[in-house]
Amino acid sequence: MKKTALKFTAAAIAAASLPFTVTAIINDPPDMDSLVAAAVEFTASGGGFVTESAEIDGGDLILYRPAPKEPQQTVEAELMSRTLPITEETRPEPVTSAETAQPQTEPSDPYIITQNISSDTEDLSVFNSMDGEVEDLTFGSNNGDNYIDLPLGGQVRNCTELDNDYVREQSLIPTDIRIERSSDEPQVLIMHTHACESYLVDNSGYFDSSYTSRTTDPSQSVVAVGQKMAEKLAENGICVIHDGTLHDYPMYNGSYDRAEKTVKKVLEAYPSIKVVLDVHRDGIEESDGTRVAAVTEINGKQAAQVMIISAASDGYYYVPDYLKNFHFACLLQQQMESDWNGITRPVLFEYCQYNQHLTTGSLLIEVGSHGNTLEQALYTGELIGESVAKALLSLSV
Repeated sequence: MKKTALKFTAAAIAAASLPFTVTAIINDPPDMDSLVAAAVEFTASGGGFVTESAEIDGGDLILYRPAPKEPQQTVEAELMSRTLPITEETRPEPVTSAETAQPQTEPSDPYIITQNISSDTEDLSVFNSMDGEVEDLTFGSNNGDNYIDLPLGGQVRNCTELDNDYVREQSLIPTDIRIERSSDEPQVLIMHTHACESYLVDNSGYFDSSYTSRTTDPSQSVVAVGQKMAEKLAENGICVIHDGTLHDYPMYNGSYDRAEKTVKKVLEAYPSIKVVLDVHRDGIEESDGTRVAAVTEINGKQAAQVMIISAASDGYYYVPDYLKNFHFACLLQQQMESDWNGITRPVLFEYCQYNQHLTTGSLLIEVGSHGNTLEQALYTGELIGESVAKALLSLSV
């Protein structure tokens, strides 16, 4: 997330099919009655992951019906077993035969709403001068004084004035977020304050210094990564909105102010949303200009490493429920590390805001750096999506 003025270098425009369905710009999300009506005729085939588009209010609604999955052990369940042991006071009441005889309401089909996705295309292969170097670097655990180990994997980097022991205690507190599994109302919003942040097209070890690592082409930016995450959430039965508004184009300055308006508007339209994930990519650079690719190997394939940023409140930055966000960040960090060892960099817990004051369950997620390739970032998007889904399902009601 490099804080520089936005500048796009002219490039040849090529016709290319996007990796996901693109909507027209939708000023107001479709209402729930329209969504349900559009889904009436939708049927799955083969028990797999099926998509279908329907015209609603001038934009495409993407409907997903996932194959059922076996329940899996989650980090939240293990943390709860460690921190909140079952006692006579907390043990659930046994279910009676009369209760089990009650008819159960069949949940609606989960879906993704994609809105405000740009239709721009850009051929980034024209940036081929190879006059800059890229260094692959895997960020591991750190033994510094302000690094806190999490019990089920990963670390927190405490960049606040809060005592490490206090932060450690807070990292063990289970989140109080609860989502509705297989609800027909969106539970998660994925959006991008800097939607134009993009990646390298290949893994040659070099980059074109004239390439700003920014594009309005959503197939090559963090928008494509957010879509991979959204698909995995829907595949696991979690309704999600993916918003691709270009808050950083044509002007970079003021991106967070414009993003705040977008998030407020979506939350007003869909009060069912419990989680807001702002997906970015980092910008890591050596002093000599060498770009760093934060990369690790997962299942024999290169993946971009992930960093969660959780805002803390002080006299300048106001985030009233920042500890609730932090509890959620620690859950996701441990879930990702438990699922994909080495995929995370330490959670950055620092004084900032990044619109995390708008609702609990708000986090910023950096996927890779401007030295990573799009392929690495998209793969990580899938892995994050799986882990976020697993963590959220452990919080379902």
